[in-house]
Amino acid sequence: MKLRLIAAAAAFAAASPAFALSTASIDAARTAGTLKEVRISGASALRLAFGAYIQDICNTDLDVFFDSATGANHRAYSCTLKAQVGNYVAGTPVVIYKRDAGGSGQGVGPVAKQTAIAHLVVNDAGTCTRTANPSPVVDFALSSYTCTTTANAVSDGGISDVEPKLLNIPPNLASGSGAAPALTTAELARLNSQPLVQGIFGVAVNKKLYRALQEAQGIVGAGGALVDVPADQSTWTAANISTIPSLPSEFVRSAFTGQLVGGAGNNAGATPPRKGWNLVVPTTVDANSVTKTINICRRAEGSGTQAASNIFFAGAPCLGTSGYAPLSVNNTFDANGAPLAASSGTLGVSTSGTALREDTGTGGVETCLGTTVQNAAGGTDGTAYGLAVLGRENNPQANGGDKGYRFVKLDGVAPTRNEAKGGNYGFVYESTMQWNTERATAGSDLEA
Repeated sequence: MKLRLIAAAAAFAAASPAFALSTASIDAARTAGTLKEVRISGASALRLAFGAYIQDICNTDLDVFFDSATGANHRAYSCTLKAQVGNYVAGTPVVIYKRDAGGSGQGVGPVAKQTAIAHLVVNDAGTCTRTANPSPVVDFALSSYTCTTTANAVSDGGISDVEPKLLNIPPNLASGSGAAPALTTAELARLNSQPLVQGIFGVAVNKKLYRALQEAQGIVGAGGALVDVPADQSTWTAANISTIPSLPSEFVRSAFTGQLVGGAGNNAGATPPRKGWNLVVPTTVDANSVTKTINICRRAEGSGTQAASNIFFAGAPCLGTSGYAPLSVNNTFDANGAPLAASSGTLGVSTSGTALREDTGTGGVETCLGTTVQNAAGGTDGTAYGLAVLGRENNPQANGGDKGYRFVKLDGVAPTRNEAKGGNYGFVYESTMQWNTERATAGSDLEA
């Protein structure tokens, strides 16, 4: 697929138009037959890496299209190519679509089966409106347009956080009413799957828990304010990294496999107290830590991020019956077989013993952790704690914002590129890009 040629293409520069490839010019190029459109689905954890790739191959006329203010489910990119990519010569107008909804599973099953799934519609028919951000964009993570319409189309390729076979078996295979069945051996064989990048994953907590962990670990004094890291992660120093609190892998494993319990009702009168947040936030820091709900925000089955979490923390499915059973809820599915958000228990301060919410994209997990859990009210003190797994390419402080969560260390090791490169941080998996060899035949525009 052309996406894999981006790094090479970025080394060559052509003349860069100073104007954007507007929706009107997109329509005109589409009518003239000169517009090239490529649709990719899967792996929302890599949405920023994907956008960075696209910016590399584009002239300075790049426009970015989101399906909503946050672009949680669909994004698209239009530009003219600054160098030849495959069979497309420099200057070719392109629109490249990226569907994040449904995660990695949508970059495997529908690609193998050649099933039409929802993709963003980019045209000049009035469903795409300008945002307050510049056009052309100066940052691929910001949208210049919001488009509100999708239409079913077959994906030309897919991206997965883990190899396709790992998404084709429980607990990573979406199941239940409306879910697509497992791929057959013949369908898997139609995929040409190649390594793309190594993805670093991290455990994230809401800021209230982050601060409590800092106090518990002596990073801040009793009642002290949260000590933050710089928003620009490239500027982090050893001193910055030393302020990041840590969680034991065993604690995270226990939370994700249902072996911890919180909630006022569940712990009332228990002797000794049941195991919950009090294992990492002692009552000297938070007198109510034992009664707080174990809030977990996670991706649904079919997500590569969730598959990576299942493998790393629960040994599922790699350890078979020797592994742990990850927490799950009964999913509902859309017409394309993609899992919809579902929940078990009530997210909050102390309403439930364990509360789990599943979402179809990275953006939904960020909102669950950094908004829903972070802003939860109730209980004795109105302070809720929560956990999630997210791709480390996500920056909760990007573009001057604050999404209400932070990444923590695992077993004392920060989830940084240098630690992963040195082999010290192990929550790393190789992502793949795949395409159907019957659709992208050898030497064709799509395969080249």
